[in-house]
Amino acid sequence: MQMEPRAVPLDPYALGLLLGDGAISCRTTPAFSTADPELAVALEEALVDIELVRKGDYDYVLRHVNGHRGGVIVANPVTLAIRELGLAGATSGTKFVPDVYKNNSVGVRLAVLQGLLDTDGGPVLQAGRSCRVQYTTTSARLRDDVVHLVESLGGVATCRVREAEGRKPGLAEGRPVPYRADAYVVEIRLPAGIAPFRLSRKRRLYDEHGGGRPMRFIDSIIPAGVKETMCIQVAAEDSLYVTDDFLLTHNTLNDAFIILDEAQNTTPEQMKMFLTRLGFGSKIVVTGDVTQVDLPGGTTSGLRVVREILSDVEDVHFAQLSSSDVVRHKLVGDIVDAYARWDAERENQQAQSVHAVPGRTAQGGRAGRRR
Repeated sequence: MQMEPRAVPLDPYALGLLLGDGAISCRTTPAFSTADPELAVALEEALVDIELVRKGDYDYVLRHVNGHRGGVIVANPVTLAIRELGLAGATSGTKFVPDVYKNNSVGVRLAVLQGLLDTDGGPVLQAGRSCRVQYTTTSARLRDDVVHLVESLGGVATCRVREAEGRKPGLAEGRPVPYRADAYVVEIRLPAGIAPFRLSRKRRLYDEHGGGRPMRFIDSIIPAGVKETMCIQVAAEDSLYVTDDFLLTHNTLNDAFIILDEAQNTTPEQMKMFLTRLGFGSKIVVTGDVTQVDLPGGTTSGLRVVREILSDVEDVHFAQLSSSDVVRHKLVGDIVDAYARWDAERENQQAQSVHAVPGRTAQGGRAGRRR
């Protein structure tokens, strides 16, 4: 999805890396931890006036190139940006992607996602299947932000929880370390042409095995209640617009050929809703058999009343099939004729029947009967 580009205070890829493996408490100089020197180099190149100073096997400090002990105090530009974005003091369980990055150009959104996936994500290989991407975080808000970024780029994402309780402890320098927080696992598939990684080792695996094709399915339809709604039409020529979760939809069918079968089981309201979706350059064919209505008792079939309503409307044509049009066993035609005669006889009897209603005298008393 395209959005208007907006200025950001920190390089988007650098932000993604810092959200993944950065220390941004702002109580000390910002830091970064990684076992991939390639990421440390990329982070340094993405930040203006910042150099990464190694402090251990995997730890780096983001030092301002003009900041020296004993000299004039110079604010660290990363610290200033982190504070501006409201991320100061954020921990692994409270980190998030600021709105100015989520609602930005494709390039900005993709760069943030790549930084997050280069640090806390990776390709997942399965025999006989294309490669998918998996991302893990302990921040519920960051989980939702990653889903937002993926869907805004045309991908799909599903989430599950890996509970801390009962998990086998991890290892830190050979000693077991129990998990203190639940982890949120996001399974991701992105469209072709959208590269989820910049880190060489991850990008190579992903490119070799392919990313598959993101698809969505209707899993269930659950009633959400009754509310007042308003029908809309957008200015786009194809009538498409983006709704929740970046789903493309429309309520007008342009340049389409639409068939509504078994229309006898629509209510009049449903029939009206369907017919009024007709867009420019489209045709609608409605088929059904009013002798096979499966609607609840007392419910009028929309196919029965539509002819009365639209019979005089230009460009609407009705074709009624008879027994001779039935392409089935010959007996089916005879059955159809028999039912038609039965319906006609019943309607004729109903029209001629007279219901007796007890009369009343002028004085209000009931008319007497002879005994």
